[in-house]
Amino acid sequence: MAVHETAQVENTTLGTAEVREYVTIHDADIADGVQIYEGASIKKATIHGPTDINANVYVENATLGESVQVGPNASIVGVTHDLSDTGMEFRNDTFDEIAIENGAFVGANAVVLPGVTVGENAVIGAGTTVTEDVPAETVVRSATETVRRSL
Repeated sequence: MAVHETAQVENTTLGTAEVREYVTIHDADIADGVQIYEGASIKKATIHGPTDINANVYVENATLGESVQVGPNASIVGVTHDLSDTGMEFRNDTFDEIAIENGAFVGANAVVLPGVTVGENAVIGAGTTVTEDVPAETVVRSATETVRRSL
């Protein structure tokens, strides 16, 4: 295990993982073989290994499978706010877990929203916002374009 001295790790089970500079990890379970790069923030998450979490990634209330890769600046955010007739209630979070299954790839600057499951070996293209489940072996290249991948 290699945890950089600037990393902050609290209430977390940490396997043999590499944690780089200025990473924060709270209330998480991080398995062997996980690499978490500079500036990432992980909260209330389970990350199976081996998996790579690139620089400046935000993960909250999510489970990431084995051999998952998350590109820089991506956000996997399983927390939101209920919308009522009067708007959103301040500081009243609603949690809806995200699942990123084995072998999936989340591209740079992509956003995966609460309650979404990204299937095995699926690819989320750079800059894509994912609002609904993505089937296994599927490539999502934009909010309006999804293609089935042939293997």
